[in-house]
Amino acid sequence: MKLRTLAALAVGILGANTALAIPTLQLDIDGGTYVGGSEESTITNDPTFDLWALGKTSGVNTAVDYYLSIALLPQTQNPGDIANFGGVTVNGTALSTLPGSPEYGKPGALKQSHGIFDTYFYELAFRFAGDPTIPSYNVQDGDAGPKKDELFKHVFQIDASALASGYGLHFDLYTYSDNGSNKTPFSHDAAYCNNRDCNPVKVSEPSTLALFGVGLMSLVAIRRRLRRA
Repeated sequence: MKLRTLAALAVGILGANTALAIPTLQLDIDGGTYVGGSEESTITNDPTFDLWALGKTSGVNTAVDYYLSIALLPQTQNPGDIANFGGVTVNGTALSTLPGSPEYGKPGALKQSHGIFDTYFYELAFRFAGDPTIPSYNVQDGDAGPKKDELFKHVFQIDASALASGYGLHFDLYTYSDNGSNKTPFSHDAAYCNNRDCNPVKVSEPSTLALFGVGLMSLVAIRRRLRRA
């Protein structure tokens, strides 16, 4: 078997294993559509929607803050008055009146950033404590997770109908302290596209790249042994 074929097989196996895993954190949109490839987000073109922050009960810490970032699409620099972009409400409250202020750049917790940053964004802190739970599933493919696992479901009611024409929103979910480890777990993202290209391009995680590298090296070793036989 050619090395190229073996490498392709390794990529396929790695992809299948990734798809089966239920991330600790996920975002979903009621009635939205999951877009794979470079997008890896659930998207909607409806300006009013329920955004679900999902946390695996076995993986999240209900005693620490988690964060929803709401970022402006497309990448925007030096816009002048932030009010020129119109308004967004979260759970019936204007985003501009919630704790915090708009920032430019990217959230500090997103070590593995993607193509929508740098731009303007808000960070909203919340906790999963007291949220209802639902059966576990992977937003990516809809597959159910282990029966022992459930997901906390924190609902954000988003109204972007007053957002300026031509703009959309991108949402990320993360924590600055995942069970005390300061590691931000991978999450599926979400976006309000408003009939435009959301383009949240993901960067491969170092652990995934390392795993692929080990697998590829193993395939090279197998090929060499086959040649000697």
